[in-house]
Amino acid sequence: MRKITNRICSKANHFVNRARMAISNQRGDFYISDAVKIIIAVVLGALLLAALTLIFNDTVIPRITREIEGLFG
Repeated sequence: MRKITNRICSKANHFVNRARMAISNQRGDFYISDAVKIIIAVVLGALLLAALTLIFNDTVIPRITREIEGLFG
């Protein structure tokens, strides 16, 4: 009976030690910071693309259209 109790106690201690090591592990910290950097880059890229699209659609394309119509019309 004592052998079974020692085995259970040993396995429980092993499980507790593995849990402590997993909680104190700092290796996953870089994944979170990399994910935040990627999200920021995607959002800034989308804002830049939206701004360029707005500028081209409102300013550049109508002027080019007027110039072409002025040449051929």
